[in-house]
Amino acid sequence: MTLKPEHIVETLNKKTFDEIDPDEVLKHYGYKPEEVRCNGVGIGVWRKEEAFQKLGDIGAFMRFVDHKAKARIEFNYDPDFPAALLITHAATKT
Repeated sequence: MTLKPEHIVETLNKKTFDEIDPDEVLKHYGYKPEEVRCNGVGIGVWRKEEAFQKLGDIGAFMRFVDHKAKARIEFNYDPDFPAALLITHAATKT
C-alpha cells in the first residue's frame, strides 16, 4: 500500500488523548478558552471511549447544583477526536 501525501499529513496531525491539553479540546469544539474559563463554568475533558459512560453518571454532579438557579449543560462529542467535552454553567448549592 502506498501512502498518499494527504494520509501522511492526516496521521501526523492526529494526537492521542494524553497529547492534547484542555484548551485544544475547547478550540476543537468551537469554544474560545478565555471565554469558557470563568466563574460558574466548569469543564470536563473525557476520553472519547469513556464519554458516554461518564455522561451517564451526571446525576452524581446534579446533587450539588442549585435547583433554584438556571443551569446549562453542554456535551460535545466527535468520534474522530480523542476527547469529549462537557461544559456546565450552573450555580452550586451553598
